[in-house]
Amino acid sequence: MLTAMCFLEEMAQQAALPQSIREQTIILHINHCVENSYSFNRVLGSLFRKVIFIGIPYNQHRPPEDPAFLSYSAAEEEARRYLLYRGSERAGGYQGDLRGCVREMIRAAMEKEVIPLLEEDCRLLILEDGGYHYEVIRELTETYPVLQGRVLGVVEQTNYGTARGFQIGETEGYAYPLMSVSRSEIKMNVESVFIAQRVVEELSLYLYSLNTFLDFHRVLLVGYGVIGRRVAQILKQRFTEFTVYDTAPWIRHAALEEGFHVCEEIRPALFDKDTILIAITGNASFSEEMLAAFLEGSAEQLYLISGSSQEVEFSGLLSMLRKERPFPAGLKLTGHQVCDGADRYTFRYTGTDGEETVKEICLIAKGRPVNFYRQEVISLTDCMIDIVFSEILLMAFWLCEHPDTEKKLYLFGKDGEPFDDKREEEMLRKWLGLYGLSEEAGMRAFQDSHPMEEQLRGAWKR
Repeated sequence: MLTAMCFLEEMAQQAALPQSIREQTIILHINHCVENSYSFNRVLGSLFRKVIFIGIPYNQHRPPEDPAFLSYSAAEEEARRYLLYRGSERAGGYQGDLRGCVREMIRAAMEKEVIPLLEEDCRLLILEDGGYHYEVIRELTETYPVLQGRVLGVVEQTNYGTARGFQIGETEGYAYPLMSVSRSEIKMNVESVFIAQRVVEELSLYLYSLNTFLDFHRVLLVGYGVIGRRVAQILKQRFTEFTVYDTAPWIRHAALEEGFHVCEEIRPALFDKDTILIAITGNASFSEEMLAAFLEGSAEQLYLISGSSQEVEFSGLLSMLRKERPFPAGLKLTGHQVCDGADRYTFRYTGTDGEETVKEICLIAKGRPVNFYRQEVISLTDCMIDIVFSEILLMAFWLCEHPDTEKKLYLFGKDGEPFDDKREEEMLRKWLGLYGLSEEAGMRAFQDSHPMEEQLRGAWKR
């Protein structure tokens, strides 16, 4: 019987890290509150002096008490109000958005757990999903100079977090090395298959609970990046009428070349039928232009779903619903109903022609990543995330063994040993064999790259 993460555990058992490095290294792990994150923490706990886990509160799940790691987590008591926890004990509250809540937990963990150990000559290694920590570390360094030179670096899992670190590093200078697996072949070509599948599966479950289906609907897919492309491939096999939209002309052209229907601008004609809008950009995706097009179109219902790893896709609409900014002229909220993980908002809208219509926007999973939202959900199985975490651990080992690594960005798979693409192919073949998976099928996915792969690797540099 295989263990939950046999590849990762084998790598940990074979690690040749000197005991002095193990005893001096503290891990700050920022990731989703899901079981595979906890499994990763346990492996990390067997390798390093202390592991502090910051759980991103996409749902109400909280980490278990575990001797291998100490958790900082949060539970959303009501909209934008969080209860904070250190382990199982209440540790205060926070009012604000999700990113601010995560930063608050990082700050508390740094001051209470990490900085005292740095003063004992330990070193900090950050493993992250989302780029939350940068502002916190910068602010704390002003108060705690011991942080200078004590951060080995960060290994980032997501493209958004990599972009954030790159932007800060290029404008303010890199305070420590930034290593990223976000654009590795395994992340882009293999993991993307499973994430897209889970997005569509979770979306389908929510639609069932709302007495409707994905099939036979008009679908607008916003974002044709790595995950968006995989979602488009799935939708092509379903009975949907779907259109791809991306703000980047070169990405739209790639979708068109691959045989998908593409729109170059958002018009009311796109919303002449009830529409499911799937946003997968990692940025604010549902613009006022899109809202205006829906309001002027003849569709009565709009379903909004996020397939990214951030809480930003529908930030503009959410700020209107929270009364932080006004609704467009002619739009009035008349009702709000919560049902099965979806918020149904009813509006009356007086159009440019003077006619009054009733519109409904159904915000699924509160606009958060749909594949993480349900408390009992498994976004990616342990065996799938095993190989991604193994790439992260490989980069973490490199930083531990090379404390004088140049302070810049390193991309797994593109910046030479030990991160070259040959190493990735070897890892993938071994992973497929360990889990009894088809090497032919796995390698087919591995080689099915996005047509704009190289441009996407550096899109945030533009």
